[in-house]
Amino acid sequence: MTNIVMGYKQSTFPKKLVVVSGISLLIFTILPFTLNSFQLSLMSKLLLFGTLGVSLDLVWGFTGILSFAHGVFFTLGGYASAYYLKLNLSAASNTYGGELPDFMVWNGLEKLPWFIAPLKHFPVALVATFAVPALFAYIIGYFIFRSKVSGVYITIITLAISSALTTFFISQQAYTGGTNGITDVSSLRFFGVQVKPIGLYFLILAYAAFVIALSWFLTQSNFGLILRSINENEKRISFLGYDVAQFKIFIWTLSAAIAGVAGGLFVPLNRFISPVYLAVAFGTQVVIWVAIGGRGSIVGPLVAAILLGQVQNYAEKVTQDWQLVVGILLLVVVLFLPNGLMSLLPKQASMANLSKPKPLPISVLTKK
Repeated sequence: MTNIVMGYKQSTFPKKLVVVSGISLLIFTILPFTLNSFQLSLMSKLLLFGTLGVSLDLVWGFTGILSFAHGVFFTLGGYASAYYLKLNLSAASNTYGGELPDFMVWNGLEKLPWFIAPLKHFPVALVATFAVPALFAYIIGYFIFRSKVSGVYITIITLAISSALTTFFISQQAYTGGTNGITDVSSLRFFGVQVKPIGLYFLILAYAAFVIALSWFLTQSNFGLILRSINENEKRISFLGYDVAQFKIFIWTLSAAIAGVAGGLFVPLNRFISPVYLAVAFGTQVVIWVAIGGRGSIVGPLVAAILLGQVQNYAEKVTQDWQLVVGILLLVVVLFLPNGLMSLLPKQASMANLSKPKPLPISVLTKK
């Protein structure tokens, strides 16, 4: 059965997409057995960064909200995870042989702050990795979108949030570790068993696959079509009686939760988190992944993050000016591939229609 809306064809069982996705998942499942420890860690990190890019694609590629604050959501989830792993570091491994983290001791704290203490428990920390960034995003989004702020002004606000939080986290050294952040955390354990690097890779892969599947189903639904139409003609959707702000707040909050969990998984992989991931520079990197991969392509940011990460890895061995290589690649894509790298693939292999959708007909949008 096939539904055709505004020239957009949506199949209830996309066989070609299932085959392509299955082959891709199989490749990523076999891949870790062919990599050394460094490449395994790098690929795990790039999968997380790609997932972070997918979360931004939901708000920028589909809804038209350009944000530089997704590094903030990523970092908030990372700090929740880091507190848990730091507080569960054994006394023998702790710098001072006690339960209080070393950076708190250095700054004169004598007991664990009340708002950090609950993160010692795994269920609390797990919920906090997505609840804290989601709540923060909801509060910001409520005021931004209910005030009908749009366009470049949202981008400016996200830049300001990123800069302000970077300064705040650095200044609160006793609670956040300052510039160094939270380092030397314990390894991730389930039921007392340490998760090995390859196990962490598969955990990250499973999460990336879940996020991509969720994003695809969400964007291919009527909800996704409304998001696209908000991007194309926000006033028309509003005139039809839809609460545009509510749709924006929802996708913004969901995107932040996805980014937060990615940050939570980043910490046991790299064993640290710091305010550097709050900064505008990192937020700009996320935007670059989406731009190069292809806005509205879902898997494009993942492909771009992996590609650019590998380019950076090999370019650093040749020159210290690896940023120049990435800059040239970005320039080429912007000038010659405005729809990103995914536009080079046949539509059957793409997870979304890269062309801008036409506004939805009233007959579709009025079905609430």
